[in-house]
Amino acid sequence: MKPTILLVSNSAFNILHFRKSLWRMLLHEGYDVVALAPGDGKEKLLEAAGLRFVDLPSLQQYGNGPVSDVLLYRTLVRKYRELQPDLILHFTIKPNIYGSIAAKKVDIPSIATITGLGTTWLNGVLLRKITQALYRFSLPTSNVIVGQNAHDLEALQKIGVKAKEWQLIPGSGIDMNEFAPNDLGAPYLAKHFLFLGRMLIDKGLEELFNAWHQIHHLLPDAHLHLVGELDRQHPRCIPEKIWKAGIDLPRVAYHGYQENVRKYIGRSQVVILPSYREGIPRSLLESMSMGKPIIATDVPGCRELAVPRKTGWRVPARSSAALAEAILQASRSKPEELSQLGSNGRKLVREGYSEAIVAQQYLEIIQDLLEKNKAQQ
Repeated sequence: MKPTILLVSNSAFNILHFRKSLWRMLLHEGYDVVALAPGDGKEKLLEAAGLRFVDLPSLQQYGNGPVSDVLLYRTLVRKYRELQPDLILHFTIKPNIYGSIAAKKVDIPSIATITGLGTTWLNGVLLRKITQALYRFSLPTSNVIVGQNAHDLEALQKIGVKAKEWQLIPGSGIDMNEFAPNDLGAPYLAKHFLFLGRMLIDKGLEELFNAWHQIHHLLPDAHLHLVGELDRQHPRCIPEKIWKAGIDLPRVAYHGYQENVRKYIGRSQVVILPSYREGIPRSLLESMSMGKPIIATDVPGCRELAVPRKTGWRVPARSSAALAEAILQASRSKPEELSQLGSNGRKLVREGYSEAIVAQQYLEIIQDLLEKNKAQQ
């Protein structure tokens, strides 16, 4: 029987959607795959796919405080001893920190995946310093630290994080058959722009609304669509005043969270992500896989995908004026120019970010660790 691999994240949703290429590959190879995360309604889909699911209600995405974190660590130690996996893969910040230490405590090899340094790197000096200290203490206990872009790995190294092994794996893997081009969003049909992501201030939503405010009167046949979760519990959720003013602008439509984003991507002319920092944004990869040009910021995680005159437009972060100009340029581009940008983007995804490439990279790391661990026993 193949070894047991444990995937730990802050939600069943995260494992279901963002780790799909990984657990598909592991199941195909015959591994026993267990998901450990807070239940959120998606656990049944994981079980139907062939994973075992173990609930972890003590892992709160936005909870903070030393008492709750100590309790989480103790819970993880207990769970790891009960489940006795051969290898643990941690995703998202709290599993990466406390899960890595817990895995070391019970002598189980582990991998920490940094999917983006995000909010704690961008906002609040005290929070950033605390997080960096926790990373310096916890991440070296992992056998491998995986980053989705080179900038994040360099940033970790600069703050003094030591690693037994560094690995760069670009993203979470895109199923290019699932996210394939269609004719719903042929660029000559209409000027529809799409923002796809959580409604957070760090995603550049304020700049997007300001840009739209500047130019909507110049584009009377253009529409801006927003798809993603508006989670008021998230500490970086867009402020109510900014949100209300933004969605009240002419021809702006908010569609909420959507399980199936393909139809929204397919009906869009261009996909926009004016984020302040990313790992490798899945929303852009999915859109590029479907042949859509993109507008994104010149920040880690986005600049790798938004290649000027090749896949779309790259603009400075936090600049509404530059974002507005890029939207105007995109809206005035010829259909064949947009089609070529979209084709280039799909090619970029195929060559570097597809499901097969990412899953194979993880599989090689996993097999290597399992072999090393077996040899040491």
